Amino acid sequence: MEALAHAADGDRRSADRALTASRAAAEALPEDPPPWPWVFTFDPQKVTACRVTCGARLGLADWVLSDDVEALATGHAKQRALLVLDIAAGHLAGGRVESAFALARRALDTGLTYKSGRIVERARVVRRTLTTNAPPKVVRDFDERLHGVYL
Repeated sequence: MEALAHAADGDRRSADRALTASRAAAEALPEDPPPWPWVFTFDPQKVTACRVTCGARLGLADWVLSDDVEALATGHAKQRALLVLDIAAGHLAGGRVESAFALARRALDTGLTYKSGRIVERARVVRRTLTTNAPPKVVRDFDERLHGVYL
């Protein structure tokens, strides 16, 4: 949570410090199931997923793209869809428009399947980050899929 707060504030150095401390803490925890009332385990994969999200918020393609495969191994389908949208934002930050919107389309489909307004709204946020007069076909297809969706 601390790293996400620093990322929202645009403070890369503090976010990185918080993520490093979190990874060290996660690696030191025993692999037993979490005690009640904790619901989810805290492990290095969750820290990796958080790093991807922080990288997307900071516009750091290298943070997003270096950890995206490991991060996708965690969580429920809706959590993964949100993470895929963060990865799509990283691809956009790195100038990879085609792959960004291919990923965003996949996440949007998950959001529509689960009727998740949060995923759909995050997909809209990713779309608004690209401004161009002549969007490529993958972006036009994404716009068409997103058009008229209200959850």
